[in-house]
Amino acid sequence: MTRDHPAIVAPGEVVSHASLDARVAQASGRLRALGVGDGFCVGLWAANSVEWIVIALAVARAGGVLVPLNTRLADPEIAWQVERAGLALVIADESLASRDIRAKRVVSLAAWGELPVGDTSAAPGSGDPARDAAIVFTSGTSGRPKGAVLTRGNQVASAGACAAVLPLGPGDRWLASLPFFHVGGLGVVQRCVSSGACVVLPASFSAEDLDRAIEDDGVTHVSVVDALLRRILEMRAGRPLPERLRAVVVGGGPVSAWALEACPQALATYGLTETCAMVTLVRPGSSGAQRLGAGPALPGVELRIAGDGVIEVRGPTVMRGYLDDPVDAASALHDGWLHPGALGEIDADGSLTVLSRREDLIVSGGENVYPAEIEQTLREHPDVADAVVIGVPDEKWGEVPLALVALRRPGSSDLRAFLEARLARYKLPRIAFTDEIPRLANGKPDREKVKKGNAPAYSETRTDRGSSTPL
Repeated sequence: MTRDHPAIVAPGEVVSHASLDARVAQASGRLRALGVGDGFCVGLWAANSVEWIVIALAVARAGGVLVPLNTRLADPEIAWQVERAGLALVIADESLASRDIRAKRVVSLAAWGELPVGDTSAAPGSGDPARDAAIVFTSGTSGRPKGAVLTRGNQVASAGACAAVLPLGPGDRWLASLPFFHVGGLGVVQRCVSSGACVVLPASFSAEDLDRAIEDDGVTHVSVVDALLRRILEMRAGRPLPERLRAVVVGGGPVSAWALEACPQALATYGLTETCAMVTLVRPGSSGAQRLGAGPALPGVELRIAGDGVIEVRGPTVMRGYLDDPVDAASALHDGWLHPGALGEIDADGSLTVLSRREDLIVSGGENVYPAEIEQTLREHPDVADAVVIGVPDEKWGEVPLALVALRRPGSSDLRAFLEARLARYKLPRIAFTDEIPRLANGKPDREKVKKGNAPAYSETRTDRGSSTPL
């Protein structure tokens, strides 16, 4: 790797690998002057930026444990995570630093450069594969978030497993289209740093700015969810993505048939916070049928389906456990096998199809209904921009699916006939319309917000299997 090759490309700034190393060393000196050492947890509460990457790498160099914090959470939610992780130090964006999160010390990024610099050498044992490297909180879609404790060995194994399928080198550039506090965003940083590739920071996460970065910044790899990929492709109005863009890694749920046809580079993946992101990945060059699932396991990762249909994962990327929570850890990990709670199937070629999270499964009249299947079918309709499906109570059937649908243009499109031709009758949802589907920071639909009736204003229209049931 040439030290002059770019390590980070951001709006108005290019940082070489040599410059990044120097900045990380200096930042680790600041952290050590603040008392950061072996096992010291450091909260990083900031938007994606060059300095975020510098500080994250510096925490590792100083021997600390990185705790990325979600910038979208309310003060009580952040305060709970600060207490849970025992954070004595939080480094925050200037706009966040004054908020009441009950940390012992909050350092604003605006004052970061004024802090004294201590020992800049790498702390002894900072590269030990067994040491805790990060605590990443799950999205908390049901109940309190859990803190997944990821080791340095987990991170190295994850980057290596990905590189075995998607080789990276100094000429490659991965677009950071996810927040770094999400394990998928953090994974982009780890892959690029370990391979000498470059992280590209877009001006924002909007489809417009992501498309602009793909065009202008030499991007070769990008991670997105299906809904965002669809928006990017629609903006391009039939113009193909650049040939140098070799891989569009699509996570957070199934990839629509439309997106797969419009984007030959689209490769579906299934990943978890507890596994440093990717568990499976569709291989480049796979056939059309093979691209419909989430792909086979990455090298070194084992997959199996338990008797109750639950996906189980084992391998060097699986977390050490949950933060100070032996009960949750024991229920999630058994004999090295992680039980993430998702339902799935593995075909004869070893490719995984993710059907649903177990808690999202809808049992209607004794039949299993998988929200992802209905959502994917709805997105195939030309008038549907986005959709999310939840279960709602029903006197006759116990539970029925309700689809919250965002249309591309005003006016109620007749979706019933479209769905009747493609789904069994027991899968046909009631339909409600909204201007926007609420989503989590990782791009997945926020089902809990929809269930609680906190989605953007909508009105329920057509029904199936009886009377309408409002949220």
